[in-house]
Amino acid sequence: MLFPLGRSVAALARSCSSVTTQLSVCIVGSGPAGFYTAQQLLKLYGEDVKIDILDRLPTPFGLVRTGVAPDHEDTKNVINQFTRTAQDPRVSFFGNVNVGRDVTLDEIRKLYNAVVLAYGAEGDRKLNILGEDSHGVYAAREFVWWYNGHPDQRDLPVDLSHVESVAVCGIGNVALDCARILLRPASELARTDIARHALQQLQHSKVRQVQLCARRGPVQAACT
Repeated sequence: MLFPLGRSVAALARSCSSVTTQLSVCIVGSGPAGFYTAQQLLKLYGEDVKIDILDRLPTPFGLVRTGVAPDHEDTKNVINQFTRTAQDPRVSFFGNVNVGRDVTLDEIRKLYNAVVLAYGAEGDRKLNILGEDSHGVYAAREFVWWYNGHPDQRDLPVDLSHVESVAVCGIGNVALDCARILLRPASELARTDIARHALQQLQHSKVRQVQLCARRGPVQAACT
């Protein structure tokens, strides 16, 4: 069940007050960890469990929606499985609820038998190197959120119209995703669910070279 924005906290309180005999569980975070946790709880407890899933964003699915590259449609298909879980009458999703601002963790713990914190990292690990805060230098998280349409990075000032070469620090999955998105023809990306603002920028991109920088060689690349 999905609840309208702006009414999530009130609906959350009503949902909790209506549960008397079932095991009530709150999952903070609606990404893969949150939904896989919900699926296992449903299998384990059957009709004896009621699950509320909270998320800061108005929409569910976390990294599947905002972390997986838009041209990896097969990976994103897991959203179909998560949608079926969200539609289960024992599960309720409350979007636009910021734990710590709209409701405290102590308040949540008083409402439920168990609380699972399944949210991901929303900050970046700084390298503390010269030039890290310069114009045109972005964390991979920021760039990925930008091309995936995450509301926090909608206005990231990416301008590729005068850039021919880009350096990416890292040789893992995310680094390769960034490199591929930068080099893949915009006409192909247009057939994906890439954010419209990112597609428009990539259509005017002058990037012709991406250099991957890493401490070790390709044999040690952390790819799956």
